[in-house]
Amino acid sequence: MLQRNMVLNLSRSFILLFTLISSSSIAQKSRKIDPEVKKVLDEQLFSDDQGMQLIQNKKYDEANTYLNDVLAKDDLNKEAYFKRGVVNWQLSDTLAACRDWSSVLALGDTATFMLLEAQCHGTMIIEDEKIPSKEYKKLFGAELSKQKRDDPAMARTVVEEMPSFPGGDMALIAYMKNNTQYPAEAKQKKIEGRVFVNFIINSKGKVLFPYVVRGLDKACNDEAIRLVKNMPAWNPGKQKGKAVMVRYNLPVKFALK
Repeated sequence: MLQRNMVLNLSRSFILLFTLISSSSIAQKSRKIDPEVKKVLDEQLFSDDQGMQLIQNKKYDEANTYLNDVLAKDDLNKEAYFKRGVVNWQLSDTLAACRDWSSVLALGDTATFMLLEAQCHGTMIIEDEKIPSKEYKKLFGAELSKQKRDDPAMARTVVEEMPSFPGGDMALIAYMKNNTQYPAEAKQKKIEGRVFVNFIINSKGKVLFPYVVRGLDKACNDEAIRLVKNMPAWNPGKQKGKAVMVRYNLPVKFALK
Protein backbone atom coordinates (compact mmCIF):
# COMPACT_ATOMS: atom_id res chain seq x y z
CA MET A 1 0.00 0.00 0.00
CA LEU A 2 2.85 2.41 0.84
CA GLN A 3 4.50 1.73 -2.52
CA ARG A 4 1.18 2.35 -4.31
CA ASN A 5 0.67 5.67 -2.50
CA MET A 6 4.17 6.75 -3.47
CA VAL A 7 3.41 5.99 -7.13
CA LEU A 8 0.13 7.92 -6.94
CA ASN A 9 1.91 10.91 -5.38
CA LEU A 10 4.59 10.79 -8.07
CA SER A 11 1.98 10.61 -10.83
CA ARG A 12 0.11 13.57 -9.33
CA SER A 13 3.36 15.49 -9.08
CA PHE A 14 4.16 14.86 -12.75
CA ILE A 15 0.98 16.57 -13.89
CA LEU A 16 1.23 19.36 -11.34
CA LEU A 17 4.81 20.17 -12.25
CA PHE A 18 3.92 20.38 -15.92
CA THR A 19 0.99 22.66 -15.07
CA LEU A 20 3.28 24.91 -13.05
CA ILE A 21 5.94 25.14 -15.73
CA SER A 22 3.39 25.79 -18.48
CA SER A 23 1.70 28.51 -16.45
CA SER A 24 4.99 30.23 -15.68
CA SER A 25 6.40 30.15 -19.23
CA ILE A 26 7.31 33.34 -21.03
CA ALA A 27 4.22 33.18 -23.24
CA GLN A 28 1.96 32.93 -20.19
CA LYS A 29 3.96 35.05 -17.78
CA SER A 30 0.92 36.87 -16.39
CA ARG A 31 -0.91 33.71 -15.32
CA LYS A 32 -0.84 33.17 -11.58
CA ILE A 33 0.23 29.85 -10.13
CA ASP A 34 -2.75 27.89 -8.86
CA PRO A 35 -2.69 27.77 -5.02
CA GLU A 36 -3.13 23.99 -5.02
CA VAL A 37 -0.17 23.55 -7.37
CA LYS A 38 1.99 25.72 -5.15
CA LYS A 39 0.85 23.81 -2.08
CA VAL A 40 1.82 20.45 -3.53
CA LEU A 41 5.18 21.74 -4.71
CA ASP A 42 5.81 23.20 -1.26
CA GLU A 43 5.14 19.74 0.16
CA GLN A 44 7.92 18.48 -2.15
CA LEU A 45 6.15 15.47 -3.59
CA PHE A 46 8.76 15.98 -6.27
CA SER A 47 12.29 15.70 -4.88
CA ASP A 48 13.66 19.22 -4.57
CA ASP A 49 16.94 18.42 -6.26
CA GLN A 50 19.15 20.71 -8.28
CA GLY A 51 17.22 19.88 -11.44
CA MET A 52 13.94 20.95 -9.88
CA GLN A 53 15.45 24.21 -8.65
CA LEU A 54 16.89 24.98 -12.07
CA ILE A 55 13.50 24.34 -13.69
CA GLN A 56 11.72 26.60 -11.22
CA ASN A 57 14.30 29.31 -11.95
CA LYS A 58 13.79 28.77 -15.72
CA LYS A 59 17.45 27.82 -16.21
CA TYR A 60 16.50 25.17 -18.72
CA ASP A 61 19.89 24.61 -20.39
CA GLU A 62 21.52 24.04 -17.01
CA ALA A 63 18.64 21.80 -15.94
CA ASN A 64 19.05 19.78 -19.13
CA THR A 65 22.75 19.23 -18.43
CA TYR A 66 22.05 18.22 -14.83
CA LEU A 67 19.27 15.78 -15.77
CA ASN A 68 21.39 14.26 -18.55
CA ASP A 69 24.02 13.48 -15.90
CA VAL A 70 21.37 11.96 -13.60
CA LEU A 71 20.08 9.70 -16.37
CA ALA A 72 23.61 8.71 -17.40
CA LYS A 73 23.98 7.23 -13.90
CA ASP A 74 20.44 5.86 -13.63
CA ASP A 75 18.69 5.29 -16.96
CA LEU A 76 15.53 4.03 -15.23
CA ASN A 77 14.82 7.21 -13.25
CA LYS A 78 11.18 8.10 -14.02
CA GLU A 79 11.31 11.43 -12.24
CA ALA A 80 14.40 12.55 -14.15
CA TYR A 81 12.82 11.56 -17.48
CA PHE A 82 9.72 13.55 -16.67
CA LYS A 83 11.64 16.64 -15.57
CA ARG A 84 13.86 16.49 -18.64
CA GLY A 85 10.72 16.20 -20.75
CA VAL A 86 9.47 19.44 -19.21
CA VAL A 87 12.84 21.08 -19.89
CA ASN A 88 12.82 19.93 -23.52
CA TRP A 89 9.26 21.18 -23.91
CA GLN A 90 10.27 24.61 -22.63
CA LEU A 91 13.23 24.57 -25.03
CA SER A 92 10.77 23.85 -27.89
CA ASP A 93 12.22 20.40 -28.55
CA THR A 94 8.89 18.60 -28.80
CA LEU A 95 10.34 15.33 -30.11
CA ALA A 96 12.79 15.05 -27.20
CA ALA A 97 10.05 15.92 -24.71
CA CYS A 98 7.77 13.24 -26.12
CA ARG A 99 10.58 10.67 -26.02
CA ASP A 100 11.18 11.44 -22.35
CA TRP A 101 7.49 11.26 -21.43
CA SER A 102 7.24 8.02 -23.41
CA SER A 103 10.05 6.65 -21.23
CA VAL A 104 8.02 7.51 -18.13
CA LEU A 105 5.09 5.51 -19.50
CA ALA A 106 7.41 2.65 -20.47
CA LEU A 107 8.47 2.55 -16.82
CA GLY A 108 4.86 2.01 -15.81
CA ASP A 109 3.58 5.46 -14.86
CA THR A 110 0.34 6.02 -16.75
CA ALA A 111 0.14 9.66 -15.64
CA THR A 112 1.77 10.46 -18.98
CA PHE A 113 -1.23 9.20 -20.97
CA MET A 114 -2.57 12.75 -20.70
CA LEU A 115 0.66 14.38 -21.91
CA LEU A 116 1.15 12.02 -24.83
CA GLU A 117 -2.43 12.63 -25.94
CA ALA A 118 -2.31 16.41 -25.58
CA GLN A 119 1.28 17.32 -26.45
CA CYS A 120 2.56 14.43 -28.59
CA HIS A 121 -0.36 13.86 -30.98
CA GLY A 122 -1.22 10.61 -29.21
CA THR A 123 2.10 8.99 -30.08
CA MET A 124 4.51 7.10 -27.84
CA ILE A 125 8.12 7.10 -29.06
CA ILE A 126 10.54 4.37 -27.97
CA GLU A 127 13.89 4.56 -29.74
CA ASP A 128 12.97 4.56 -33.45
CA GLU A 129 9.46 3.12 -32.97
CA LYS A 130 6.30 5.21 -32.90
CA ILE A 131 3.31 3.64 -31.18
CA PRO A 132 -0.14 5.19 -31.73
CA SER A 133 -2.48 5.90 -28.85
CA LYS A 134 -4.68 2.87 -29.47
CA GLU A 135 -1.68 0.54 -29.23
CA TYR A 136 0.13 2.03 -26.23
CA LYS A 137 -3.12 2.11 -24.28
CA LYS A 138 -3.41 -1.62 -24.90
CA LEU A 139 0.22 -2.09 -23.88
CA PHE A 140 -0.25 -0.30 -20.57
CA GLY A 141 -3.85 -1.14 -19.77
CA ALA A 142 -5.53 2.27 -19.95
CA GLU A 143 -8.88 0.56 -19.47
CA LEU A 144 -7.76 -1.35 -16.38
CA SER A 145 -7.99 -0.18 -12.79
CA LYS A 146 -4.77 0.78 -11.00
CA GLN A 147 -5.03 -2.41 -8.95
CA LYS A 148 -5.25 -4.59 -12.05
CA ARG A 149 -2.41 -2.71 -13.78
CA ASP A 150 -0.20 -3.54 -10.79
CA ASP A 151 -1.19 -7.22 -10.84
CA PRO A 152 1.77 -9.15 -12.29
CA ALA A 153 -0.65 -11.50 -14.03
CA MET A 154 -2.10 -8.55 -15.99
CA ALA A 155 1.14 -6.68 -16.70
CA ARG A 156 1.89 -8.11 -20.11
CA THR A 157 0.74 -7.96 -23.73
CA VAL A 158 -0.61 -10.98 -25.56
CA VAL A 159 0.18 -11.30 -29.28
CA GLU A 160 -0.17 -14.15 -31.75
CA GLU A 161 3.48 -15.12 -31.38
CA MET A 162 4.95 -14.17 -28.01
CA PRO A 163 8.60 -13.11 -27.65
CA SER A 164 11.01 -15.89 -26.77
CA PHE A 165 14.40 -16.00 -25.10
CA PRO A 166 17.15 -17.21 -27.48
CA GLY A 167 17.28 -20.96 -27.03
CA GLY A 168 13.80 -21.18 -25.53
CA ASP A 169 12.41 -21.50 -22.02
CA MET A 170 15.11 -23.87 -20.78
CA ALA A 171 17.79 -21.42 -21.89
CA LEU A 172 15.97 -18.64 -20.02
CA ILE A 173 15.83 -20.75 -16.86
CA ALA A 174 19.55 -21.52 -17.20
CA TYR A 175 20.38 -17.84 -17.73
CA MET A 176 18.53 -16.83 -14.60
CA LYS A 177 19.99 -19.66 -12.52
CA ASN A 178 23.56 -18.98 -13.63
CA ASN A 179 23.45 -15.19 -13.44
CA THR A 180 21.35 -14.36 -10.39
CA GLN A 181 23.50 -13.08 -7.53
CA TYR A 182 21.62 -13.52 -4.26
CA PRO A 183 22.26 -10.35 -2.20
CA ALA A 184 24.25 -11.17 0.94
CA GLU A 185 22.08 -8.96 3.14
CA ALA A 186 18.92 -10.65 1.90
CA LYS A 187 20.47 -14.04 2.67
CA GLN A 188 21.36 -12.94 6.19
CA LYS A 189 17.81 -11.72 6.76
CA LYS A 190 16.43 -14.91 5.18
CA ILE A 191 14.48 -12.94 2.60
CA GLU A 192 13.16 -15.09 -0.20
CA GLY A 193 10.36 -15.02 -2.72
CA ARG A 194 9.79 -13.63 -6.19
CA VAL A 195 10.38 -10.22 -7.74
CA PHE A 196 8.07 -9.52 -10.68
CA VAL A 197 9.84 -7.42 -13.31
CA ASN A 198 7.99 -5.76 -16.16
CA PHE A 199 9.80 -4.68 -19.31
CA ILE A 200 9.39 -3.94 -22.99
CA ILE A 201 10.69 -6.15 -25.77
CA ASN A 202 10.77 -4.01 -28.88
CA SER A 203 10.29 -5.15 -32.47
CA LYS A 204 14.01 -5.91 -32.71
CA GLY A 205 13.95 -8.05 -29.57
CA LYS A 206 15.78 -5.54 -27.39
CA VAL A 207 14.90 -5.53 -23.68
CA LEU A 208 14.04 -2.00 -22.50
CA PHE A 209 12.83 -0.17 -19.39
CA PRO A 210 12.60 -2.93 -16.76
CA TYR A 211 10.89 -2.00 -13.51
CA VAL A 212 9.59 -3.87 -10.48
CA VAL A 213 5.84 -4.47 -10.36
CA ARG A 214 5.94 -6.42 -7.11
CA GLY A 215 9.12 -7.00 -5.18
CA LEU A 216 10.94 -7.98 -2.01
CA ASP A 217 13.60 -5.77 -0.42
CA LYS A 218 15.63 -3.16 -2.32
CA ALA A 219 18.66 -5.42 -2.79
CA CYS A 220 16.62 -8.23 -4.36
CA ASN A 221 14.68 -5.74 -6.49
CA ASP A 222 17.92 -4.18 -7.75
CA GLU A 223 19.39 -7.59 -8.54
CA ALA A 224 16.28 -8.60 -10.48
CA ILE A 225 16.51 -5.40 -12.54
CA ARG A 226 20.22 -5.99 -13.19
CA LEU A 227 19.50 -9.53 -14.33
CA VAL A 228 16.83 -8.41 -16.81
CA LYS A 229 18.84 -5.43 -18.10
CA ASN A 230 21.75 -7.72 -18.97
CA MET A 231 19.66 -10.18 -20.98
CA PRO A 232 20.57 -10.74 -24.62
CA ALA A 233 18.08 -9.71 -27.27
CA TRP A 234 14.98 -11.91 -27.46
CA ASN A 235 13.21 -13.17 -30.54
CA PRO A 236 10.55 -10.46 -30.91
CA GLY A 237 6.84 -11.04 -30.64
CA LYS A 238 4.78 -11.04 -33.82
CA GLN A 239 1.28 -10.04 -34.79
CA LYS A 240 0.01 -11.05 -38.24
CA GLY A 241 3.57 -12.00 -39.16
CA LYS A 242 5.00 -8.59 -38.25
CA ALA A 243 7.46 -8.03 -35.40
CA VAL A 244 5.85 -5.81 -32.75
CA MET A 245 6.63 -4.27 -29.40
CA VAL A 246 5.44 -6.36 -26.46
CA ARG A 247 5.17 -5.63 -22.77
CA TYR A 248 6.42 -8.64 -20.83
CA ASN A 249 6.42 -9.76 -17.20
CA LEU A 250 8.97 -12.09 -15.64
CA PRO A 251 9.23 -13.44 -12.08
CA VAL A 252 12.76 -13.62 -10.68
CA LYS A 253 12.98 -16.18 -7.90
CA PHE A 254 15.14 -15.86 -4.78
CA ALA A 255 15.14 -19.09 -2.78
CA LEU A 256 17.34 -20.08 0.14
CA LYS A 257 18.69 -23.60 -0.21
